[in-house]
Amino acid sequence: MAWGVIVLLFLLIALGMPIGFALMIAAAIAMGVSGIDLIMAPIQMYSGVNKVILLAIPLFIFMGELMGATSISERIITLARALVGWIRGGLAHVNVVTSMFMAEMSGSAVADAAVMSKIFVPTMEKQGYPKTFAAAVTATSATLGIIIPPSIPMVLYGVTTNTSIKDLFIAGIVPGIMLGGAFMVTSYIFARREGHPRDERFETARLGRALKGAAIPLMIPVIVVGGLIGGLVTPTEAAAVGVIAALVFGALLQRDLTRRQVYDLMSATVRQTSVVMMIIAGSAVLGQFLANEQIPQKIAGGLGGATDSYVLRLLLINGFLLLLGMFLHASAAIIVVVPMLLPLAREMGIDPVHFGVIVCLNLGIGQQTPPVASVLLTVCSATNLKIEQVMGYGKWFILAMFATLMAVTFIPAASTWFL
Repeated sequence: MAWGVIVLLFLLIALGMPIGFALMIAAAIAMGVSGIDLIMAPIQMYSGVNKVILLAIPLFIFMGELMGATSISERIITLARALVGWIRGGLAHVNVVTSMFMAEMSGSAVADAAVMSKIFVPTMEKQGYPKTFAAAVTATSATLGIIIPPSIPMVLYGVTTNTSIKDLFIAGIVPGIMLGGAFMVTSYIFARREGHPRDERFETARLGRALKGAAIPLMIPVIVVGGLIGGLVTPTEAAAVGVIAALVFGALLQRDLTRRQVYDLMSATVRQTSVVMMIIAGSAVLGQFLANEQIPQKIAGGLGGATDSYVLRLLLINGFLLLLGMFLHASAAIIVVVPMLLPLAREMGIDPVHFGVIVCLNLGIGQQTPPVASVLLTVCSATNLKIEQVMGYGKWFILAMFATLMAVTFIPAASTWFL
């Protein structure tokens, strides 16, 4: 029965049904066939989303929306151009570094991709970069949004596994920098091979002006993440502080925001949050059914029993996560799958925080690989390109992501060094 439910879930998703509804329908059918009173379904759904810590999700989304609607993105791009624009293939490096800065403000790879694709792809194309290359850089670098804190998938992982979100945020810093560096190396290789231009000469005075202009925007994520890491605020409070700071900067200091814009941004936040919450609610019901059927223990036992080799077990776990990431939304994958794998990870002596970073990196790769490929599809939609066109370059950036994943997997200190 349990395996039949999983097959049904993937079938519904393949047919195009929203993931949250697919989770609920699959769970309801399973409960009905098993003779479980369906009155338990809404109770389980409510308990799944009735957690204060989950308020951090809409607040982080709203903070990202506010900062994306102001002059903040322009200031960040100006700073990134002053920092790395002088390197061959300058705009590609600016794209990556901007995504690293923007990742500190949104926590969502899809949101970053939507904003960056409208800014960078046309600009890079005008300067002689292949449009498909510009789209590939934009799509893959947007994945930094779920690795560098704050990260919405890390919040969900922390809630699901009762792991410190503060520790998860700290653990994501070094892997995020490593991933950004891998993207820049890949971009440089193409720049040398295809003769991509430098953006601008390096000038200390220009860098100083850019730093001055970006000082206040950069202080917002520093305050948010710094307050959380320092133990001064909870994740939900940190997100609220970020929202207030972004509102003060955008509406009062810069006057970039009108009441109507703030209302529209709140509406967009509600829509994005509703999608995540429906997935959480559906996952709570299905997760409870799978737990009753002891599916997590069976999968963990199957993967663990396949080999006694620590290295091969890690590769199997990564392979399983990569496969699921290709078909499931990151939120659903974390809530449904992580409880299945965490027992095996603990048995192997893997720190739950380290495992959380591994999970997020795997799901980040899944955001770039069809058929789901949520981030890649966002960029393709914004640029009127086909997936197969972007994948010509994108596959090499995905290879860089995989190399980073392997480094983080087998070098735990890369994520736990500062804990």
